[in-house]
Amino acid sequence: MTRYLVATSAIALMTATGALAAGQKLSQAECDALWMQANPSNAATIDETQAKGYVTDFKAANPDNDGTIDKAEFTKACNNGLVSGSASSGAGSGASGAGSSK
Repeated sequence: MTRYLVATSAIALMTATGALAAGQKLSQAECDALWMQANPSNAATIDETQAKGYVTDFKAANPDNDGTIDKAEFTKACNNGLVSGSASSGAGSGASGAGSSK
């Protein structure tokens, strides 16, 4: 019973944290870390595909409408709550249902 309560509490906390992260202003360190995740090649800009999963509103984060976001635009988007700290690496993709039977 204790394990069940601990697991349930942990799931509830993770769910609440993920929900808050989507609209919450991130710290500069968190923003920098997410920029590096979205831009592992350290290019001057990222495109909409790279920003997907990090930037919640690409058009709002790209005020010059050039189709890319530079680090200054990304930082401003972070400060405006447009960058989510809950981006996934994709490592878990496709894993659900792998062991299910039909």
